[in-house]
Amino acid sequence: MSNKAIALLKVLLHGDIHLDEITKYVDLDINSIERNINVLNEYLHEKGIKPIRKVNNIYSLENRDEKFSEFFSKLDILSSRERQDIYCIRLLLDGYINLEKERQAMGVSRTTAIKDLKKVREFLEEEGIKVESRNSKGIFLKEINEGNLYNILCEKIMKLFIDREFLSKQRKELLEEIDILEEKEYLKVYSQITEKFKLKKSSFSYYAIYTMAIIEKIKGPINYEINGIENHEEFNETLLEMENIITPIVFSSEFKRFLASVALKIRYNCDLNNPLKESYKKFINKVQEIFKLDDKEKKKLCSQLVTCYTMGYLDKKYGVLWVRKSPNSERCKRLGQIVEEILKELGIDMIYSDVLRLAGCITNFFMLEEYVEGFKVLSVSRNIDNEYSQRVIEAMKVFYPKISFTTESFLEFRFKSKEEIDSYNLIISDTESYSIKTLRKVNTLSLREIQRCFIEYVLDKRFENFKK
Repeated sequence: MSNKAIALLKVLLHGDIHLDEITKYVDLDINSIERNINVLNEYLHEKGIKPIRKVNNIYSLENRDEKFSEFFSKLDILSSRERQDIYCIRLLLDGYINLEKERQAMGVSRTTAIKDLKKVREFLEEEGIKVESRNSKGIFLKEINEGNLYNILCEKIMKLFIDREFLSKQRKELLEEIDILEEKEYLKVYSQITEKFKLKKSSFSYYAIYTMAIIEKIKGPINYEINGIENHEEFNETLLEMENIITPIVFSSEFKRFLASVALKIRYNCDLNNPLKESYKKFINKVQEIFKLDDKEKKKLCSQLVTCYTMGYLDKKYGVLWVRKSPNSERCKRLGQIVEEILKELGIDMIYSDVLRLAGCITNFFMLEEYVEGFKVLSVSRNIDNEYSQRVIEAMKVFYPKISFTTESFLEFRFKSKEEIDSYNLIISDTESYSIKTLRKVNTLSLREIQRCFIEYVLDKRFENFKK
């Protein structure tokens, strides 16, 4: 099965998805997607599984139950890149890799295995790690740059841990083979560290710690290269606090230095990673230019968006695939398109789900800026005493405590003067639509409908600036 068909199958395993959305996740046009769907259906038919169904351009896999998931987790469906990653990990951990043994385990031809190992060799030599072939039996480590070796191992193993949505039999076996430490114990240590230093948790920072602990356990004490972070003004203080944490696992002094560097990297990730820092700076500048943000707004947005942007950057770097449904709101879709165009213009690559998440974070920022003290909302209803409507209004007051949120009956509203109506920033009505600029009609005063009005109001206002 081709790499593109495998990528397509991984997307479909996330659930029902429209053809237009599939094109956002795989590098295929519509005709190529349909051809690969036919290839996949032939494969599924051979395995006795119902084919991929298409209804109104929405593709879906049937019978996605536990048995179905178990079947796919046992399949050796690996792309060439995934095979090469497994070869690379085994070579760096063991010092050699046997061609015939790995070929049989992977279920590939000798020619394919030789091509894969050639790619691994070229990659490692570019990273300063010399390898040699011996009688076509496999490849062996010859000259080692230890710093690069540990970094490569950490990157490759992290990919295996993070991308657990779709694991082949080979990848699972490798994880079981190298997962010789108590993951639950390291989760406790990680929680201690993040709570002590008030850091945001993420799978990336956790597995950075866990995989390096695995490598140290297998390869012995490591002299960690922490890329000059020991010169950071907070490093010595962080290291001292790290040494004072009582953990259920005994760490070497070198590993504690590494933990201190990770803690600082979590806190200052965007400042310490230059490629990430530069791309984020360009992105924020472009958003400021498009939406005409002042410097104060830009600074706030920069602070609020950094975690979301960093996750999107890392997701792409580690090949993480997760599928997020496109929003129903046309305004949200439009903002997603704007974010997508900005990233494309700047040459910044992210998966579509993270593009949508960025758009959502920007929307949230706009809402926080808009719905402040002095903002007045009027809710107009035919049935003002309805218990459900009252609960919804109370919930909205909790979400937006600084704004004024009042309710009126339809009859009261009809006799309001123009001046009184104009005093409200936003009017939401479940009754008739009036020719009032600030009024938005909803089918019912539900939490979802009112929230939609809040989102559309703030985006419409920002899009007005966008047009000017």
